[in-house]
Amino acid sequence: MNRGINENVSYKGRVFHVQTEERGRDRRALVCTLFYGGVILSEERLAYEDADASPGRFQEMLRRLHNKMIENLVSGLYDDKIKAFPVAEEVSEYDPIEVLFRTHLLPSLSSELNTDLSERDVQSIAERIPLMKGASEKDRFLLLCAEIYSRVKDRCDSEAFKHLVKRWSSELRFRPDTPSDGPE
Repeated sequence: MNRGINENVSYKGRVFHVQTEERGRDRRALVCTLFYGGVILSEERLAYEDADASPGRFQEMLRRLHNKMIENLVSGLYDDKIKAFPVAEEVSEYDPIEVLFRTHLLPSLSSELNTDLSERDVQSIAERIPLMKGASEKDRFLLLCAEIYSRVKDRCDSEAFKHLVKRWSSELRFRPDTPSDGPE
C-alpha cells in the first residue's frame, strides 16, 4: 500500500477507524475500510485508470472515497451492524495501549499482512491489556505485540510481522521506562 488516509471518527459515543489506501500502482484500485474494534464493518473499492492517476486527481478520488465512508457512517447506514457490538467493546479513553491496539495496530495488521483477528481474539487481547498496567509503555507495547503474534503466527510470515512491529515502534514515542498506571 502506497498512499492513503487514516482517521478516527467518533459516532454515537464510539470510535471508528476509517482507512483509505491505494492497493498498489499495479492494481489501480483504492480501498476504503471502516473498522470498529479491529473488525471490518464495511469496505468500498474504486478502480481507476492511468489517466486518473495525476497527483491532484488521485488525491481528490482518495478523499472523496474516504469522505463517502464517513458520510455513510454518520448517516446511520451501518447502525444495524454497529448494534451487534456490545458497548463494552468500546475503546477505553484512559488506556493509550488499548486505543493504539484498536485504532492503529488492528487495521494495520489487516491491511499490511492481510491477517485479521477474530472478534473473540480481539476481545481476549483487550481483556489482557489492563493486566499489563504497571509496566512501562514500551514494555506494554511489546507485551501487546506478543499477544497479537501468538494469535497470528500460523497465518503470517514471522519476518513480515517482526518488520511491522519495528515500523509500529518507530512511529511511537515512548517515555523512558515510565510505569503506566492509567491517566495522568
